[in-house]
Amino acid sequence: MIRLAAILLSIVFAGCGAAPSQELPTVDLGAQFTLAPGATMLVKNAGIKVRFIAVTEDSRCPRDVTCIWAGEVKVQLEIDDTKATSPVEILEGGSAAAGAYRVTLVRVEPQPVSSARIAPQDYRVTLKIDNLGQSAGENR
Repeated sequence: MIRLAAILLSIVFAGCGAAPSQELPTVDLGAQFTLAPGATMLVKNAGIKVRFIAVTEDSRCPRDVTCIWAGEVKVQLEIDDTKATSPVEILEGGSAAAGAYRVTLVRVEPQPVSSARIAPQDYRVTLKIDNLGQSAGENR
């Protein structure tokens, strides 16, 4: 009986071990990548982590409507450049500096439609991180 109890306790304690740490997904500097809300990406050889917090504004014209103004979409990111972690807001097509690097918001999906509201968890952002000296389109 004691032997059975010892075996059962060993099994229980073996199952309570520390879970393996999850490594962040990584991407090469200059490559585009897509994040869901709450997701984080580590940029290789740059030491920068970017986390997509949320879409803070979406006034884009629905794709099934004709509008006078195209509208804009703004997202909040958290950028950790090893020296500091800071929240930033970026308009689609715009960028923000992070140390010696630039984070560019390439695209926000899905495109709105007039018949449905986009749930916060359904948004996806496509980003690109490159050296600050390289051209990446219009800064906003």
